[in-house]
Amino acid sequence: MKTLLRLAIPTSVSMVSLAMSEIAVITFVNDYGSNATAAYGIVNQIASYVQIPSMSVSIAISVFAAQLIGSKKHAQIGPTTKTGIMLNYLMGGVLVILVYLFSRPILGVFLDNAEAVDIAQSLILISFWSYLILGHTMALSATMRASGTVMWPTIFTIGCIWLIQVPVAYSLSHFTSLGIQGVWLAYPIAFLVNLLAQSTYYRLFWKKKALQALLD
Repeated sequence: MKTLLRLAIPTSVSMVSLAMSEIAVITFVNDYGSNATAAYGIVNQIASYVQIPSMSVSIAISVFAAQLIGSKKHAQIGPTTKTGIMLNYLMGGVLVILVYLFSRPILGVFLDNAEAVDIAQSLILISFWSYLILGHTMALSATMRASGTVMWPTIFTIGCIWLIQVPVAYSLSHFTSLGIQGVWLAYPIAFLVNLLAQSTYYRLFWKKKALQALLD
C-alpha cells in the first residue's frame, strides 16, 4: 500500500494540475468569443486521438522497463526507451502529417462556421507538431516511473504547466499582437522546456542511480 501510494499520489496531483491549467487556458480563449471556444474544444478532441500512439508507447515502455529492472537486465532499458521514442516519432508523426494535410476537411465534420474553422486550423498548425515532443517526454518519464522515480517527473510537469504554459499563454495573448495564437504557442514552448528538464534529469541523475525492483 505504501509503495502504491508513493507512486499514485504524485501522478494524481499531476493530473489534477493539468485539469486546472486547462480551466485557466480556456478562460484566456473565452476572451476571443464563442467561435474560439468552440475551435479550442474541437481541436482538443482531435489532439486526444493524435496522442494515442505516444500514450500507448509510454505505457509499453513503463511495463517493459519495470520487467527489465525486476529481472536485473538494466543494460536493455536504454535501448527499450530509444525504441519507444523512435516509435513515438514514427507513428505520431504520421498522424500529425495526416491532420496537417486534411485539417480543414476534418474540422468541417465538427464545425460549420468559417471563422471557427480558421481559428481551429491555426491551433493545429501551431501546436500539433509539439505533441511529438510531448510523446518523447512521456517516454522518458515512463522509464523513470518504472523504477519508482515519480516525484521529479511530476515536479517538472507541474512546473512547466504553471510556470511556463499558463503564464506564457496569458502574456503572449494579452501583451503582444499575437492574440489567440499566443495561447497556442504556449503549448510547444512548455513541451520543449519540459523535455529539456526531464531529459537533463534522466541523463545526469536517473541513469546513475542504482535500480532495484519496487517489490521483492
